[in-house]
Amino acid sequence: MTIAPADVLIARNPSTGVELERVVPTSTESVGPIVEGAREAQRSWNITAWPERRRILKQWAQGLARQADAWADAICQEIGKPRGEALAEMVMSLDAIRWTINHGGRALAAEKLGAGWQSFLLIPGARVCYRPLGVVGMIGTWNYPLFLNAPAIAQAVAAGNGVVWKPSELAPLVGCKLQESLDKAGFPPGLIAMVQGGAEVGRALIEARVDKGMFTGGSENGRRVLTTLAANGVPALVELSGFDPAIVLPDAPRASTVRSLTWGAFVGCGQTCVAVKRIYIVGDAEPWIKELAESARSLRVGDPASPDIDMGPLISEAARERFDRYIRAAVERGAEVVTGGESRSGPGWFSAPTVLSARSAEPESALAGVFGPVVLVRQVKDAEEAVAAANSSRFGLAASVWGRDLDAARALAGRLDAGTVTINDAVTPIGHASAPFGGTKASGFGRIHGVHGLREFTQTQVEHARHVGGLRPQLFPYSQRIPAMLKAYLRLFHR
Repeated sequence: MTIAPADVLIARNPSTGVELERVVPTSTESVGPIVEGAREAQRSWNITAWPERRRILKQWAQGLARQADAWADAICQEIGKPRGEALAEMVMSLDAIRWTINHGGRALAAEKLGAGWQSFLLIPGARVCYRPLGVVGMIGTWNYPLFLNAPAIAQAVAAGNGVVWKPSELAPLVGCKLQESLDKAGFPPGLIAMVQGGAEVGRALIEARVDKGMFTGGSENGRRVLTTLAANGVPALVELSGFDPAIVLPDAPRASTVRSLTWGAFVGCGQTCVAVKRIYIVGDAEPWIKELAESARSLRVGDPASPDIDMGPLISEAARERFDRYIRAAVERGAEVVTGGESRSGPGWFSAPTVLSARSAEPESALAGVFGPVVLVRQVKDAEEAVAAANSSRFGLAASVWGRDLDAARALAGRLDAGTVTINDAVTPIGHASAPFGGTKASGFGRIHGVHGLREFTQTQVEHARHVGGLRPQLFPYSQRIPAMLKAYLRLFHR
């Protein structure tokens, strides 16, 4: 059954709650044919030489850059980010796309492997080739609607694939704008196609005959996507929730560390997958808690249409209600609200930056998976307890260590179970265009960005080749020379 036109996506400004525009979703029945259209276009794109792929990618990136202000306006209006954060997302996106343009050819080139000493007996030389998968189905998220979609699309098509992608139903207008930029760039018609809608359209995309699925979002939805893909034998790349810890060592300079942790916790209204959610203070935590609370209270919260705003709203009314439930649950389990903890009345879905303190690990379990402006602070007796607490979560996206002694900090960082660890920094490393990014445990698997990310969109094919003729002692009929040659080889190389 085709989705009725009345079932529309309503884009709203989260700062005001005002409706921006309505978008008609894609019917579930049309998703399969769209995927097949991308597959048809991919057949010719697959054999398109790298210089031509690079030219079109560069043309697309230049078009995006020329529209930087318009992109910032769109992100501010639909996501509720301060303008500086919106422009930073634009910069990170273009940096990642530029990496693919500049380095993709080398990363995708075949790698020659030597034949090895044993080749005179059996094995020829080899080349490792990175071949396209076919069509990649992508389900995007809303919190970084450009950065978490555009670079991945760039890498998938750079590798020779077609892409069918679905933006979040909470950011349909930014999705339309991104697809419009792709349509104008010169890619073959149908190679990159967008579908709009909620969970039912996402499910139809994952159930279509895609060759790889990519999902960015919450852990619960991610598990459902993985189950469907696994049932169909389709590989997956997933970036899921985080519950990121920060360990503060006794030698950490308080003023600069508090400032950095405040930003790391509340950037993007805390709706950042790598935002700091747990802080473990080694030693006396009281002065740290006091200064973190003061720093949080100093943040200017409001409509990002105003230039003097540090933090905007939560993405939706449902998100704010969900956030409030997390805070109440943490308090019921023993957390103390040091500052914040309440939603603001009036238009828009605002909530105060919240600092919680805890004397035990009990409140942490209530907060796991929270997506909003909150950080929980707990005192621990030593670095060993801090590492154990940091690793106790089922999530493992990012973690940080703070202290003057870099050797000591690095030693601790290497023991943290997270895909990305930072020392005296948080959040910003996700923008490193050549560094692979992804999680461990329930935070997903696979990597985006750089060589590792690009090759996620390929299948590895090993090509062996030998010249016609030559010595082939392993062929029938067997000769008594073979055991003698193999024994000689063992004596020579394995004693």
